Amino acid sequence: MPVDSRTLGLTGFQAYCMALAAIGSFNFGWNIGSVNIPGDVLQNCVTGRKYYGPFPSCIYVGSNVAWGVITGSYALGAFLGAVLSNPVIDRKGYKFTLTWFALLNVAGALLLSLTTKLPQFIVGRVVVGVAAGAANNALSTYVSDIATPRSRTVMGGSVQVATNMGIMVDNAVALGLAPPPRWRVLFSLTGAFGLLNFILFPFARESPKWLISKGQLEEARISLAKFRKGACIDDEFNEMVEVDRLNKERTSNVNVWELVCGRTPDNLRHQLLCVSSLLFFQQFSGINAVIFYSTSIINQSTKSNPADIPTLAQILSFLISVAALVFTVLGMGLGAYFGRRTLLIFSHMMMAIFSAVIVPGTIRGVTALVVTAVFCFNAFFNIGVGPIPWATAGEMTPRYAMTAMSGIGTGIGYVSTFAIGVLFPAINNWWGNYTFIFFLCWNVAAAIFVYFFVPETRDRPIEETVAKHSCGIHFVLGSKYAVIPIDHKAETAQLGRASTADESLLDGGSYYSELSG
Repeated sequence: MPVDSRTLGLTGFQAYCMALAAIGSFNFGWNIGSVNIPGDVLQNCVTGRKYYGPFPSCIYVGSNVAWGVITGSYALGAFLGAVLSNPVIDRKGYKFTLTWFALLNVAGALLLSLTTKLPQFIVGRVVVGVAAGAANNALSTYVSDIATPRSRTVMGGSVQVATNMGIMVDNAVALGLAPPPRWRVLFSLTGAFGLLNFILFPFARESPKWLISKGQLEEARISLAKFRKGACIDDEFNEMVEVDRLNKERTSNVNVWELVCGRTPDNLRHQLLCVSSLLFFQQFSGINAVIFYSTSIINQSTKSNPADIPTLAQILSFLISVAALVFTVLGMGLGAYFGRRTLLIFSHMMMAIFSAVIVPGTIRGVTALVVTAVFCFNAFFNIGVGPIPWATAGEMTPRYAMTAMSGIGTGIGYVSTFAIGVLFPAINNWWGNYTFIFFLCWNVAAAIFVYFFVPETRDRPIEETVAKHSCGIHFVLGSKYAVIPIDHKAETAQLGRASTADESLLDGGSYYSELSG
């Protein structure tokens, strides 16, 4: 007898569609890392100023603040992409969004690789940012839609894994393509990845939940059967249809403004606070200061000549990006055992500790200490702070508000990224070797916030989390919010009752029982 599809873990077709969707997030990481290793060549013209036909060897900036604007303009484009993609996802679906927005990478690549003036380069960064923002926004909710509760732990980290893989591959390629005029090839490759995304993603399946929301039930059933190959999908499909019916009786899909104003059937203030704050803290943890500027941070200690490409600082930046990918995968595995709250608190506190270590290392010029601290800072980010915030909107929000919630969270994250990209050079000039004290304070504040406000969502049905925490902003401490897994027999029995009872769907009692006080 086929197993109940709701008890499945990660299936092959889920992984296949997740990988196709993640090409956009890979491109996101590629463009984040693309200005790190060639940074000195582009902004300071360290290899000299000359022309290759009509194309200059560099884009002389002459100001750290202006270079910060160039770096941060990518995040500004990503914010626009997250906002613009929301209505497109609602009306056209995930396949359309992830397929067609990818073509913007081609346009952006042409602007970047053929740039002759600073404004053209900035516009190119904004355009590829729009494509990346749309891709990450769609991927985070698409993955939540196609995942089972058991596979969500692994799939929830797909955005961060793909992003770190993009950063790592970019840094590896940049070691050979940083000198002029080869850096133009580096920036052109983002268009090739966008074109690959455009060609391949039509072979993926649309989200069954999105299809159900549009009344396309037969297509939704076929899609769900593909994602749950070999399992019995009847109960899960009926549950999806019933949840969609109940949600539509209460409200239609809400937009960003309605969510912010609280015009939703459920009180989603707490979910909005958690999603927004986690993505804000993710960026103000200091990670993008490392991703954007790790070469210059390390070079403060190594004192390498930036014209001698590849420098020791550039090679070390690449190795740090390799470690980031490894620790992201490790973090996904740890999330299955320790839960989201534990990893977030641990991750932020370890980043705070290594922020403190970076300071004396840069003051005394101890290269080994600085490199080790930056390495550990990046590694502990990717265990928790990196992947988990991207998944929170999909794990805490009802279907009717998921797209809007994801758009708000990712938008805040990108605005914060822009702020760090612009402000870090100025902060570094003002604070000098003490710059990472700024990030130490933010990481401690984030750990305290998670302890008091962020609920555990590991392996829990979304409906249960919504029902338990849709009561306004509150502390999540105490037995009222504690849960333990129940045995498999009881779980199966409750799942059966959930498929026939409206109330059980809303109460979220399908998988867990509360601990009594």
